[in-house]
Amino acid sequence: MSSLSGSKVKKIRRLIFLKDVFIIAISAFGGPAMHLALFTKRMVHEKKYLTEAELLEIYSLAQVLPGPSSTQTITCMGYKFGGAFLAFLTLMVWILPAFVIMTTLSFVFLLLDQRSALSLFSYVGPLVVGFVAVAAIRMVRSVGRDRLSIVLIILSFLTAAVMRHPLEDVVKTPWIFPIVLFFGGFISFFVNREYIQHRAIKFKIPWHYLVLWILIFIMAGLLVLTTDSRSARLFENTYRFGSLVFGGGDVLIPMMLEQFVNFNGYLTHEEFMTGYALKQALPGPIFTITTFMSGLAMEEFGKHWHLYGCIIGTLGIFLPGTLLIFFVYPIWDQVKKFGMIQRSLNGVIAASAGLVVSAAYLLFLPVGLNWIEPNSFYYTNLSSADPVNWQNLIIVAILVPVLYKTKLPAPFWVLLAVLAGWIF
Repeated sequence: MSSLSGSKVKKIRRLIFLKDVFIIAISAFGGPAMHLALFTKRMVHEKKYLTEAELLEIYSLAQVLPGPSSTQTITCMGYKFGGAFLAFLTLMVWILPAFVIMTTLSFVFLLLDQRSALSLFSYVGPLVVGFVAVAAIRMVRSVGRDRLSIVLIILSFLTAAVMRHPLEDVVKTPWIFPIVLFFGGFISFFVNREYIQHRAIKFKIPWHYLVLWILIFIMAGLLVLTTDSRSARLFENTYRFGSLVFGGGDVLIPMMLEQFVNFNGYLTHEEFMTGYALKQALPGPIFTITTFMSGLAMEEFGKHWHLYGCIIGTLGIFLPGTLLIFFVYPIWDQVKKFGMIQRSLNGVIAASAGLVVSAAYLLFLPVGLNWIEPNSFYYTNLSSADPVNWQNLIIVAILVPVLYKTKLPAPFWVLLAVLAGWIF
């Protein structure tokens, strides 16, 4: 009887966990940095499913793997809390809202007044900056408890954020994230002598996930060479993107633009940019932009093929990163017990906290300052007549302490921001 009771309690706890994942999924605007801020707020501080150090550890692991980092991070949380099956359910709950929204919009977007629709989200940008800034403050306070960690946080921030101004073309590479993390681990390894593991560690490696990832990659490529099927090409394109993209949606977008618009001609430039703008203004993982793009790419074959394209694009983009996480995470708890990993891990976590600070800074730049050429963050590109967006600056300055002190759920703030966009 007690066993049955214990089983029911475990099932209820898992359902509550999935409910929390869903709440984050419907309020997760702004890309991986905002997603991490929401993970910190709800999963760490409010629900205490894991600590900040554990979250940063998982986030760092996702950063050094190709694929959607926030999706991989929350999938790992599910794995940590309830094993492989809960990890799979977590993945589904996390993706589903954005998939439904982007699929629907791919059918009706031509009927939308795009400017009016996007204006509803004009205040979401400052809100995202506020959430990420609060997450950065909390992580620095949690992680920066010794001199080495503080130094690595500062170096990580300087490398990924401040150096963007004089060296944008160099620092903007997607490799900057794994490079900074490896550098933090490298420094920690040589400075930290506290953790040394002498005994051998044995564990079972789930090779089948890695083998499956490689086999699908090869078979998709061969299929494209032997057929003219557009659906096969779409799957190969999106699976290849999901297998090779480091650095999140900002790196995915130019790859998709080149493949879908310039090379294959599946979409017009206007259709692509509309999909990109809509995804930026809506919640969920940025990678679900492929849902929208792949659906439109199949539109000429009929509505059923349109829906099929949405499914293909979503499956192709998320499958490789999921297979890699299911290969790596089950052995991670054992791998990190090696002396080399133990001595490096604190440095990786500190560098990761610095990247969160960098994300808050980089998200603030287009929101709080006015640039002549968008997304070119050289100081010489600032508008000399009106360099500061004072309205957004004041909003962010008010939001940061309010968000830090209050415990109101994220969806409340998102709805408030959308309401402000509708009114003003």
